[in-house]
Amino acid sequence: MKKSVFIVSLALFIFVLAFGSLTAEAEEADLAEFEESFVIAEESWPGIATKNEVVRQLLTAIGYDLETSFLSNTMIYHGFEDGDIDIWLGSWMPEETPLREGHEGGFEVVSTNLEDAYYISAVPEFVYEEGIRSHSDLAEHAEEFDYKIHAGPPGSGADEVISPAVEEDIYDLGDWEVVNADWPATVAAAESAAEDGDWIVFPGWQPHWMNVLLDLKYLEDPEGIWGEAESEIQSLVRTGLSDEAPNLIKFLQNFSVDSDHQSRWVYEYDREGREEADIARDWIEDNMDVVEEWLEGVVAEDGSPAIEAVEEEF
Repeated sequence: MKKSVFIVSLALFIFVLAFGSLTAEAEEADLAEFEESFVIAEESWPGIATKNEVVRQLLTAIGYDLETSFLSNTMIYHGFEDGDIDIWLGSWMPEETPLREGHEGGFEVVSTNLEDAYYISAVPEFVYEEGIRSHSDLAEHAEEFDYKIHAGPPGSGADEVISPAVEEDIYDLGDWEVVNADWPATVAAAESAAEDGDWIVFPGWQPHWMNVLLDLKYLEDPEGIWGEAESEIQSLVRTGLSDEAPNLIKFLQNFSVDSDHQSRWVYEYDREGREEADIARDWIEDNMDVVEEWLEGVVAEDGSPAIEAVEEEF
C-alpha cells in the first residue's frame, strides 16, 4: 500500500515538474517577441498618423519596441515582401485591391480595424432634408445647385467617377459643370456653402474631420457609378509574423475603431493643430473601457495582463 502511494506520488511529482517546465517554456516563447523591434508603416494621412500613435503608445506601454517607416501605400506592399515592414493599419479596401496584385505572398490580413468607411457624393444635411437623398434627385434641382458638381482634384478617384458621369449624361448630369479643385479647397467650398445655406454636392468620405465640422449626408447611388462606396480598413502584417509574435497579433486582432472616433482624431490633428501624441494620450485616458477590450488576452513584457501596465502608464 505504501509502495503504491509512493509510486503515485512520484509520478504526480514528475508530472507537475514536467508540466511546470513546459509552461515556463511556453511563457518564455510567448514573451520572447518583446526582444524584437517591429516596424509599423505610415502614410502621410492624418487618419493613419493618429491611429498609429494610439497603437504606438499602447504597445510601448506594455513593453514593445516600435519603429515607424514613412512610405506611400504602394511602397508598403514592397516593404512587406522585402521584410522591411511588419504592420500596416491603413489598408483601405476595396480601393487597395490593385496595389495588392503580385504581392499577396508578402502579407496577411489579421483583422478589419474600421468597418464603416465611406466614399461617395455628399450634400449638406439641410439639402438632404429637402429631398435630395440620391444622385437621381440632383437633376430635378439643377438650378439650386447652379448646375455644378464638385469632384476634387483632376484625376482623383472622385473625379474619375464624376467627370465620366457628366460626359455620359448619367443621372441627367450632361449639362452640369464639373468643378475641380484640390481637396482643401473642395472641403472649404462645402464648409462655406453649408454656412451660407447654399446647395452643394461634393465628394465626401469618412473617417475625416469634415464629418465633425459639417452636418452632411451621403447620397444613394442606384447606377453604381461609385462602385463599392462602402469600404473597410484592414490591418495587415508581414507573412510569418503571426508565428513570431502571437501576443502582438492578439492585440491587432482585437483592435478596431469606428469612424466617429477616427474623424474626431483627424479633426483635432488637422483643424485644431494638436500634436498626435497629445490626442492619443487624452483619448486613451478617456476611453479605457475600449482599450481594455483591445487588450483582452494580451500580456505585458513581464507576463502580467497588459491592461495593468496600461492603467499604470495612463
